[in-house]
Amino acid sequence: MNSKTTFAVVDIETTGTDISADNRTIQFSCCLVSNNKIIKTFVTDVNPQREVPNRIVQLTGITNERLKKAKTFDQVAATLYSLLNDTVFVAHNVNFDFPFLNAEFQRVGYPELQIEAIDTVTLSQILLPTLSSYRLQDLSAYFNIEHDHPHTADSDASATAKLLLILLRQIQMLPRITLEQIIKINPSLPQDTMQVFLDADETNRRRTHTPKLPDQLRISSGLVLRKHETLDASDEQSKKKFRYPKTKKAKQKILPDNLESRLEQNKMMNLIYNNYADPAHHAAKTLLIEAPTGIGKSLGYCLPLSYLVTRKKPAVISTSTTYLQFQLQNQTLPLLNQGLPFKVRSVILKGASHYIDLYKFRNLLFVPDSSSQTAFIKAQILVWLTVTTTGDLDELHLNVDQTPFVWKIQHTGVKWLDPNEPFYDDDFLRYNLKKADSADFVIVNHSYLIKNWQYFKHLPTKPYLLIDETQQFSETAIRNNQERINPLSLITAINKILGNINGTHEDNIKEIVEDDAILDHAINELDTELRQGKQLVSQVIQNFFSMVVKGKRLHRNADFFERLIPINEMKAVIDANREVVDRLHALHDRLDHLLATLNAQIDHNAEVYTNHDFLNIYSFFENYNEFNHHLKLLLAIIDVDDQSIEQHVTWVTVNSVKDVNSLTLNRGILKTEDYLREHVYSAFEPVTFTGATIFSSRRSQFIYNLLGIDRDDASIKRLKSDFNPQDQARLYLVTDDDDQQFATNSDTYLQKVAADIETIYKNEPRQTMVLFNSLNAIERTYHLLQESGFTATHFVLAQGVHGTASKISRQFVHHEPAILLGANTFWQGVDFPKNLLENLIVAQLPFDTPSDPYNHALYSIERSKGKNPFYSITLPKATLRLRQGMGRLLRTKEDFGTIFILDPRLLSKRYGSTILANLRNDIPVIKGNIEKCVLDMVKFFESRN
Repeated sequence: MNSKTTFAVVDIETTGTDISADNRTIQFSCCLVSNNKIIKTFVTDVNPQREVPNRIVQLTGITNERLKKAKTFDQVAATLYSLLNDTVFVAHNVNFDFPFLNAEFQRVGYPELQIEAIDTVTLSQILLPTLSSYRLQDLSAYFNIEHDHPHTADSDASATAKLLLILLRQIQMLPRITLEQIIKINPSLPQDTMQVFLDADETNRRRTHTPKLPDQLRISSGLVLRKHETLDASDEQSKKKFRYPKTKKAKQKILPDNLESRLEQNKMMNLIYNNYADPAHHAAKTLLIEAPTGIGKSLGYCLPLSYLVTRKKPAVISTSTTYLQFQLQNQTLPLLNQGLPFKVRSVILKGASHYIDLYKFRNLLFVPDSSSQTAFIKAQILVWLTVTTTGDLDELHLNVDQTPFVWKIQHTGVKWLDPNEPFYDDDFLRYNLKKADSADFVIVNHSYLIKNWQYFKHLPTKPYLLIDETQQFSETAIRNNQERINPLSLITAINKILGNINGTHEDNIKEIVEDDAILDHAINELDTELRQGKQLVSQVIQNFFSMVVKGKRLHRNADFFERLIPINEMKAVIDANREVVDRLHALHDRLDHLLATLNAQIDHNAEVYTNHDFLNIYSFFENYNEFNHHLKLLLAIIDVDDQSIEQHVTWVTVNSVKDVNSLTLNRGILKTEDYLREHVYSAFEPVTFTGATIFSSRRSQFIYNLLGIDRDDASIKRLKSDFNPQDQARLYLVTDDDDQQFATNSDTYLQKVAADIETIYKNEPRQTMVLFNSLNAIERTYHLLQESGFTATHFVLAQGVHGTASKISRQFVHHEPAILLGANTFWQGVDFPKNLLENLIVAQLPFDTPSDPYNHALYSIERSKGKNPFYSITLPKATLRLRQGMGRLLRTKEDFGTIFILDPRLLSKRYGSTILANLRNDIPVIKGNIEKCVLDMVKFFESRN
């Protein structure tokens, strides 16, 4: 293939995607590409001689009436066959279009096309590895390719042809070494797609001179990497002469022309600046700013902080999502730098495992792997290394849990780095930590902040701290202060390591290092220590089971038992096990010392090991890290003093047959607010909290207690939204005569939910998300939809049934229209802008489970204070979550849609009026039965068309 090759870029629309189900083509389009341009376009409708399903009509706009006038496939086959013969077939998902067309040709008596075929999806995934979506319409938007009518063959083929030209240029621009390495690892690609890389390599080899690497790239120990930016000191003195723009007019001069300075945003900016600007005359206070979606919150805090920060006093911005971190670093702050009279610098800091370990990657690059996916990911990473400036594996949007190779190349922390390693100077984690030393903005996530607050405590002056998405911060704090460990997993981890050391295969660690006396001695010591560790852990399991489970009254849950351990009993258990705990702690210290010795000695003699040796060495270290993680969790629960026991709640779970090996120990901090106040906040200036939904009501003390804030010492501001909810949305509170008869987790109620979902969707088949309070309710509702036959003709995704939240989110975005059944993170952590979410259904109000041991302990504390935990904790939390859930619908001024609340408790229970009064809802509310609400919904969407 070369520039003179004729590429036939094809797209077809069909009655369905399953060839074996006798589906037919309804539209064919082809763009012929040669000499780097489109030379011919051909498009035709095809009469399938059968009814086209309604969902295909909606997707493509091609009606049955229109197709009746078209020629059948056997009437156009000769033309199509002649058009495609002697070309290279190209499609966006070639493994669908090419076999489907060949099946159609065979059906009408033609032989299969014997031509090469290549795929633009996998080419895009390798050459553009940092994109989050490879849908044709998303790639078109990314490259500004005109693509007005997705899911019509002519528009899709034209867009794919333009995309192909871009991808062919991208391949030509690949560094020669990178291209050769991709060919050597030989990823499995659809049809003949790999030939594109082979032909580009052949072209390179025919050149008399090797092209010079671009200035931004360098070769380091066999890998082509993007050069790190030079970290030069900023000019602090020149910044001091610029005054903060206090007025709306002054701010407008700084903001880019396409951004308008907004009134509420202006208030937010001035609140933040004035709070910190003059500490000598006005002591800073804790700020709580509720800033509704759409007011420009990110700019609202970044601009004033830009005028406050210095090199020695940065601003730390903590958020809950990777997306917001990326947005701040790559959109908001660069936008500000366009207008500011000085430049601000920023860096994203994440935990070590987010970064690639270049040394591991290089050593494993050409080691064969049983998974075909691994070679593909290696190819993506080779291209990514030529563009990444951060080394953050999140840029690749891989599902790490399902990608074992990524575990092998994750960084384990700077303490394991050896200055003599070939990639020491190129190490991304070291570079990002160094960048943080001179950054004005350090962007972290909530989890990183809570785990690494000590890093900021050691700075010369207290930095500023702004916590965005406050509503998720306290929950992150609770999660990060909870430990859970099944001690048996420690024994399993030890067995894995012993397998690495003593395995019968020739690749065991003992044989790999037997020629090195120091390593051989260390491995033998490690073997002995680990066997002792197994005995100690077994003793802990037996002791805890006999003291806190055996003969005790346990609370039965769905498929397991659990028991909250009283504080005095926990103290007695720890005292009784003090000797074995001390021995485990000493063992942990000795093992860590041995591992440090092994790591340093292996690095020192790295040249004597093959790539295959390194694969086994890294497997050994991975298994040790897993063991180390589990041991730390166990010690965090059992190696504690009386004060720690009093500050935490501890509970145990066992399986339904009370098997000793199923024993799981759980612990959570009781007073998160004390931990935040005494540790995290103490490292910073008084904190600014912001978010779209912070308060459950004007009078409630809930959020202040949760965050550990003194209400009297804080400044509070609730900004107004500039959305127009009267025109953008409708809220339906669905009522029924028998609403009070059924619990919201009963089979009868969920049958009603399933029926209502069908009624709503059949009348308006739009992108729909249904929010539940548990995965169990989702599974039961999905099966009801399945039994009615609804899922056979409609695309329904159910969390827990079809995968994790992130997996079904991606599928939901790529299938329109679709229904997503979600819980947990879908109430607050997912954004589907514009037409990707037009209908929101609340099936169950988001109440916490009172029987949960952690909640049970919190409620007991509230009762001891003479309070009703339902009104002081449960109700405010549910109100906040419902506000957050409803906030999923309108994310921009252009968004519109409807919200259905099916849970009858909002109208039938006394507390329902309290929730409604505190929703801060300006969306018009309609109450009535499902038929009345659906009728109004149809009218609303008609008015928007």
